[in-house]
Amino acid sequence: MSTEVLVGVIGLCGALVGAAAAFVGVVYQQKQQVKLAQAERRDALAQLAVDTIMTELEELRRLVWSVSGDAEEPPEFRPQLVRHIDVIRLGVLRLPHQELREAMEAACMMEFGRVDQFQEHIGLRLPRIVATAMCWDAQKCLGAYLRREPLPETTFLFKARDYFHSVISQRR
Repeated sequence: MSTEVLVGVIGLCGALVGAAAAFVGVVYQQKQQVKLAQAERRDALAQLAVDTIMTELEELRRLVWSVSGDAEEPPEFRPQLVRHIDVIRLGVLRLPHQELREAMEAACMMEFGRVDQFQEHIGLRLPRIVATAMCWDAQKCLGAYLRREPLPETTFLFKARDYFHSVISQRR
């Protein structure tokens, strides 16, 4: 083989290797961009969920506080309470933070402290006070989650999670 042909073959091989490397680089970069876009979308949906949950928690707190401590609940109270809790429960599904998600799900199951057995468990039979404190606990934790801080100590929120887990494990 002549030198010119050999140089041409080597050049062609180099071009093929370079093209293959460029192709692999483009595919890798594209996959990374897809992962980044998915993470950004997940974060945006979580942010939207947190905003919705925060608003619903405030509405729930106001609703619970509107009923006098020993007065009979008005007929529209229960459907409004359930609606707020349902919106919160659906929003909580988007939270990527497992510990916070579990605590919020348990709070929803305990109707934010309005379930008699939970009030008995914590030794405080003041549904207005417990529900208000749980709403504030949840808001504090959601704020810490957004700031990427450790979850703060709470008065009732994580007690609801622990109580819920103990009830579930007893029934198995």
